[in-house]
Amino acid sequence: MTGQKLFSGKVAAWSYSGRYQFKNHFFGSIGELNGEGEKFDCAQVIDNHPKLKSWIRNLSGRPKTSFWLPTSTDRFYPDFVALLNDDRILVVEYKGGDRVTTDDTKEKRNIGELWAAKSKGKGLFLIAEKKNAQGESITEQLNHIVENNAKA
Repeated sequence: MTGQKLFSGKVAAWSYSGRYQFKNHFFGSIGELNGEGEKFDCAQVIDNHPKLKSWIRNLSGRPKTSFWLPTSTDRFYPDFVALLNDDRILVVEYKGGDRVTTDDTKEKRNIGELWAAKSKGKGLFLIAEKKNAQGESITEQLNHIVENNAKA
């Protein structure tokens, strides 16, 4: 069987087969991640974060086994879900520069930030991009959200 087996028995359409060896992914294989590109770069940054315990590539279209948030029209499945060493949950949606300001992304940012605010400090949400409006790299964005929302 190819792909990442999920709790429901469903598998990913395809699995990561790149050269980079992820060390903190929760599953033995990673579903639906290319071995290059900006989303791959984001996955590497997450995988190497010093405050990370483990992470998953969150697969869309699997409401029983994947993390999702409701939108006005459907479900939003962020790209990555991570467990930090202090047991907080970090949810990351990666957006390329051409999609950062779309109405869809604005809605996802709003619902993700609302989810994080309602989590009472247990959840963090980030729309990551190669370089954000403040000029921060993915690593800096991740550090910013983790450090500025440190568990008390």
